Amino acid sequence: MDHKAVTGHLAKVLGREAKDIMALMDGLATTMRDNLCEMNTVALPGFGEFIPVKEDEHIQNDLSTGQQILMPPSINVKFSPSALLKRKINDRQ
Repeated sequence: MDHKAVTGHLAKVLGREAKDIMALMDGLATTMRDNLCEMNTVALPGFGEFIPVKEDEHIQNDLSTGQQILMPPSINVKFSPSALLKRKINDRQ
């Protein structure tokens, strides 16, 4: 599902206008982004956790040229699904 489809589906399920749902989704995205940038885990009950993982600077080989490249530090986000989500997915298979 793309952003428009998710927004339309939520608007239908919740009986709200699409613009209200877009505002809520933008607020959620901003809140999650701000917290993840501050290295805080974001938990959504029944869905899972978004966990920021800091990767230190490291040397990596460029496979096309064979040269070594210094990669800058970065923050990656790991998603850990909740037990409820895992169970629902496994029950559908």
